[in-house]
Amino acid sequence: MARETVELRVQLPRFTVDVLDGQCSASGECRTKLVDEILGNWAVQKHREATLILRVAGNNPTQSDK
Repeated sequence: MARETVELRVQLPRFTVDVLDGQCSASGECRTKLVDEILGNWAVQKHREATLILRVAGNNPTQSDK
């Protein structure tokens, strides 16, 4: 089954895009695939962190914790 996708448009610093493009030139990988991989790895890590925080701290804070 194909994964659902959405379009993401952003303005990035020139240096960031230059490094991405340099990596793409060196590896033969397309920019979209590289950015998808980078953001996908970041999302997995953040999801992991949030899951661990909820396991440790719980997901029902007391009124004084809000």
